[in-house]
Amino acid sequence: MKNLGFIGTLSIAVIWFTAMSATAQVLQELPQVAEGIGVDQNLGAELPLHLEFDDDENNRIRLGELFRGDRPVLLSFNYSNCPQLCVVQLNNLAAALQQIDLIPGKDFDIVSVSLDPTEASRQLRETKRKYVVAYGDTKTSDGWHFLRSDKQTIKQLADVCGFRYKYIPEQRFYSHPAAFIFCTSDGRIARYLDGLDGQLESSLKPALMEAGRGEIGSLVDKVIYFAGCYWFDPTTGQYSLAAISVMRLAGAVTVVVLLVTLTPYWFRRTQVRRQATQAGAGRPFNPTTNVTVSE
Repeated sequence: MKNLGFIGTLSIAVIWFTAMSATAQVLQELPQVAEGIGVDQNLGAELPLHLEFDDDENNRIRLGELFRGDRPVLLSFNYSNCPQLCVVQLNNLAAALQQIDLIPGKDFDIVSVSLDPTEASRQLRETKRKYVVAYGDTKTSDGWHFLRSDKQTIKQLADVCGFRYKYIPEQRFYSHPAAFIFCTSDGRIARYLDGLDGQLESSLKPALMEAGRGEIGSLVDKVIYFAGCYWFDPTTGQYSLAAISVMRLAGAVTVVVLLVTLTPYWFRRTQVRRQATQAGAGRPFNPTTNVTVSE
């Protein structure tokens, strides 16, 4: 039995080492555009509400002006000329909003900050209109806010949110993750959700309601959130998933190997103990031969 345990443990160690080695190899081979991109979940962090932006009507406003009463704010970082990722993310949001009974402008506000400091107000207006129409209720337009500002201001807000992005001059685009950041009415970060989650509607309302109550997410929320790291591949014209997926796969493989290897051992051990108990205290039981030894 000891040998079986040793072999099982050795097998697990070998598989785990192989999986982690493969993950490390993939991480080393990440393209330059994906390096450093991601989301650090700064739950409870206070947003710099004093920062100034231009809105889609070219009005100069403070970020704090969009935090009204007891309404939470759904914050994201996007830009109008994004090759694909922002389109997928915001379409996903519009579709998910159709599935819940909370209304932008009434129950919460949506704030999208452009990563591109050169973006014009005209572009912001067109982008806003596109997604309000996609949502299907133009009367909620006042609850959607598309903002722009200078490079330093955008970076300052992104840093507080833990949103890591960068500009790729050779391709003329911003490499960035897709994330929705839920904020309390007083400007604290309450929760993060993956912007590309195919089941976003199931998490959207609870996240908004929790932020509306001023509740800050826990460590469990950090684990659940999948900070999907995507980069734009100019050879395919699409965004690709970074090595974090391989890490998750390696973890899953390790769990399966653990179960397959150790389950027979645990079952055998339980069976031996049961037989030993049934044999009685006065008749020693040999676990190697499964035979009760007579006095």
